Amino acid sequence: MGRYGLKIETYSETATAVPDTDKIDKRKHSRVPICVPISCVSIDTEGMPLDQNMGIITDVSQTGVGIEAHNDVRSDRLALTFVDLDKNIAEVEGKVVFSRRAASGMYKIGLLLHGDQSEILGFVKKLIRFHHYTKKQNA
Repeated sequence: MGRYGLKIETYSETATAVPDTDKIDKRKHSRVPICVPISCVSIDTEGMPLDQNMGIITDVSQTGVGIEAHNDVRSDRLALTFVDLDKNIAEVEGKVVFSRRAASGMYKIGLLLHGDQSEILGFVKKLIRFHHYTKKQNA
């Protein structure tokens, strides 16, 4: 109690009373950790490629993916491509939600996938299937 009968909260008391919103996952769909090599192409406003980047998809949800890449992206749109287990090319486009350099020197990129729901879910299923198959092969 303070001099005038008021309780003054310390920083540690207020920090524990209010949850840290930075650490709360606000995503609508949960993420699945995976490890799939991918080709990323930055696309300009007219749909023309700007540059190509290689990376690893580190997590996937029903609406987006997390990527680790050696280089930063050059636009707010990316086209992702990989070869699935049936040796078909799987492609999807998306909007860059964030891109930041990690302590490792790699770039962490968050991508919101574009397209109709069946196209996106088909791409996501192929990623997860590829991850589980290669994980089983390496065990």
